Amino acid sequence: MKKILHFGCFLSVFLGMFSNVSAQYTEADIREYIVQYQDIAIEKMKQYKIPASITLAQGIFESACGKSRLAVDGNNHFGIKCHTDWAGDTILIDDDELQECFRKYDSVAASYTDHSLFLTTRRRYANLFELDILDYPGWARTLKADGYATNPQYADRLISLIERFNIARLDTLCLEQQGIMAERPHPPVVSHPDNRPKIEYVDKNRKDAQGAAREQTQKPVVETHNDASLPNNTNTPAGKFKVFTADNEYPTGASPFTYRKVFSNNNTFFVVAEAGDTYEKIATDVQVSAANLRRFNDAGKGGQPVEKEIVYIESKAKNNDAKVHVVERGETLRYIAQRYAVQLHYIFKYNNMDENSIIQPGDQIMLKH
Repeated sequence: MKKILHFGCFLSVFLGMFSNVSAQYTEADIREYIVQYQDIAIEKMKQYKIPASITLAQGIFESACGKSRLAVDGNNHFGIKCHTDWAGDTILIDDDELQECFRKYDSVAASYTDHSLFLTTRRRYANLFELDILDYPGWARTLKADGYATNPQYADRLISLIERFNIARLDTLCLEQQGIMAERPHPPVVSHPDNRPKIEYVDKNRKDAQGAAREQTQKPVVETHNDASLPNNTNTPAGKFKVFTADNEYPTGASPFTYRKVFSNNNTFFVVAEAGDTYEKIATDVQVSAANLRRFNDAGKGGQPVEKEIVYIESKAKNNDAKVHVVERGETLRYIAQRYAVQLHYIFKYNNMDENSIIQPGDQIMLKH
């Protein structure tokens, strides 16, 4: 997924965390690092029972996405120092003290293996392996408590990174590959506050479970919904908005990240809201953040889904091959975005509109350039 996000504030938080990490890196670098090393992190999780999310988060932080001198010259992605038991090559780097001894590896893969051995063979980290393997917040905090790093914000930074870029899904994927998820009745409930956007590992060209391409085939069901946070672009009575709902005419999909029934529309996975559902509850069930779920559905902070409403669990597409939609009474631009599974800001772009634009019945809304 190619997304350009504002990363100035993000970088100011993460840069300078470690004195031996002086290289600067962007969100694009983080995404590339995840893609490049996620397979080896999953493999190490299978071998050593260390969450892939923790391994990747540490690798990103400790190596500045592989751009630090320690990573470039020493293939050391985890900041592991020599210690008395190291008999391999070494490299001297200024860290807490000048010219400290760090381990040097022949390859990045060797660094990943040594990181796993470092955690599994030292008694000080033994209590890590008493934690649930999907409890990445517990792993992060225990790593800090056990002395892996001296930075007081180390655990929070790992957790923030994992949640921002949705790396914990790799942990679930690993267990799914091993057939272990079927033995777990529910996904883990993460109580840590989560209000940051994340990366989604989505192949927009994939097929549904029946092998057919996902298509938008369902006609909308007309309902109304009170939500003062939605865009003011409707002709219905004040505060009333049309909501796009669905039934089982949509193709079904398959996702290892949720036990809910998953459908697809315009190559985008969604679930159907049940009575009493909130974005927070659905977010827990599908293993994304509530903030992300709201972003996927162009929903404001105050609104909640109504029963039978479509709730997309990944980012919608940039366009729809239907190309044009003719507005009917009561429809908002958000409603159109939900119906065709197109990101709202692209609809704004295609039609030279914004969140304050007013649409009228009969207007033609472009869904594609």
